[in-house]
Amino acid sequence: MNRVGAAPLGGGHTAVMFDGIKAFGTIEYAFILAVYDDATREPVYFVTSEVNAMAKELGGGSHFLCAFDGPRHVNMGASDEWADPEKFFPEALRIAAEWVGAARS
Repeated sequence: MNRVGAAPLGGGHTAVMFDGIKAFGTIEYAFILAVYDDATREPVYFVTSEVNAMAKELGGGSHFLCAFDGPRHVNMGASDEWADPEKFFPEALRIAAEWVGAARS
């Protein structure tokens, strides 16, 4: 996978953006935004663009926008927009910043 950028999120967190992710299972990721805790340097939250392998058969967008915070996985819907890094990364940063704000309160 390729690191394509990073941004501070405040509250002791940094977002790191990746593309070129190599799939090792059934789920293929186009992009991942990982949120790291600055103190521990451990990832604590992820926003992903997952390829919708069933889009041709069942319809819907080409990619799912998803978030992970440990044991939970939230699917925020399918859209062709999540295949575009110029649309995915700003939305992923917005979602991550919102999560950081909620985690601090």
